[in-house]
Amino acid sequence: MKKIRIFETFAGIGAQHKAFEILKRNNILDYEVVGTSEWDIWANISYNAIHHNNENIAKELADIEIEDFLKKFTHSNNSKEPINNKNLSRFSRHTREMLYSSYKNSKNQGSIVEINGQRLIDEIGEFDLLTYSFPCQDLSVAGSFHGFNQGMAKGSGTRSGLLWEVERLLKELNSINKLPKYLLLENVKNMISDKHKNDYIEWISFLNGIGFNTQTYILNSKDYGIPQSRERVYALSILRPKNITFEDTYFSVGKIVSNNKPKDISEILGRKKTMERVLKLNYEDKTIRDEALESIPNRTPSRERMYFENRVLFTLRKEKKESCENKFTKIYHKFKNGYFLNYCSTLTTKQDRNPNAGIIDLKNTKLENLKIEEKRKANYRFLTPREAYLMMGFENQDVDKIYKSGLIRREVKYRQAGNSIVVNVLLAIFNLIKEV
Repeated sequence: MKKIRIFETFAGIGAQHKAFEILKRNNILDYEVVGTSEWDIWANISYNAIHHNNENIAKELADIEIEDFLKKFTHSNNSKEPINNKNLSRFSRHTREMLYSSYKNSKNQGSIVEINGQRLIDEIGEFDLLTYSFPCQDLSVAGSFHGFNQGMAKGSGTRSGLLWEVERLLKELNSINKLPKYLLLENVKNMISDKHKNDYIEWISFLNGIGFNTQTYILNSKDYGIPQSRERVYALSILRPKNITFEDTYFSVGKIVSNNKPKDISEILGRKKTMERVLKLNYEDKTIRDEALESIPNRTPSRERMYFENRVLFTLRKEKKESCENKFTKIYHKFKNGYFLNYCSTLTTKQDRNPNAGIIDLKNTKLENLKIEEKRKANYRFLTPREAYLMMGFENQDVDKIYKSGLIRREVKYRQAGNSIVVNVLLAIFNLIKEV
């Protein structure tokens, strides 16, 4: 197999890493993640759980060794702003051990703003692919409701403006003739809306200027074997040989490609998921039952509205299925005794919100007698954190590892899933890289 070396910036919980692992498992493409960049404490700990099996290499280290190492980097407790060293030192010894282990195991180079091109090559060597799924808060429609609407313009100082730190890094790599062969961007569809498209054109023009041809796609995860409608922009850039002009190449600047999209290989790889495969409805299983019970909201007026205003992903009641289908004109299919929606809405960082990805009706289920009779509990539940991870293309074993770490709070699990990238879409893109 061909082997590709990857530097994963804005790594999160490692969706790119997961996709390459699956491709290697299926003898399609070998890989090595030679380095990452991520400042979120809990994303790093989950990355270590999934990709390094919660390996703890800091058990025997003195506190001062762990502290001195972690001080070299800027960390965030919420992925929004930095945390100071004094507050970091207040975390439990085990948390600091696992954070240390994550940095070491993944060769984490820290925050993107602190990475220098020459030092990066000295630390991890040359690499073939740089991935950059930079923050979307200042670009997304959802973010605009919370005041995050300043975009990604150069010099804006926004989190989405961290894109231009990638520009700085690529300039530094170009100056020492160490550019990677491939780049992959992922972000929200609103990134190429009228409001932000000039910034994107500026970005693509920069890439062209240093030798990259870029093809831009809008891809929806429901077309790649995942029961979630999630449209995202993906931009695949390829470094053209010095003797080939721009016009001679396959990739074109600024053009949104509607044909020649990466081919869905989820079914070939056994990765295609239907709603009945994602939702965990066997409430006789204690683990599934406990996770489901934690996802039932309190009965309040606003949550009553959620029951009527969001898509019902599963119900045992034909009348509920029909009323929802009439409202949302979505297709259901029957499996055993229940009705499943074909796909959910876009998964976000929270489920207890309106709108959300969708709800699961509890009427006539085994959970109804346990909780629904309590007036303070609603008659439906949200997706569980486990189901949210699965809806992003991760596997049950990955979720089990995150739970096993014992360090990731429930609301953080939702955040990690909502901020991640759908693995199945990445499989198609990376398979395209293999082909070209």
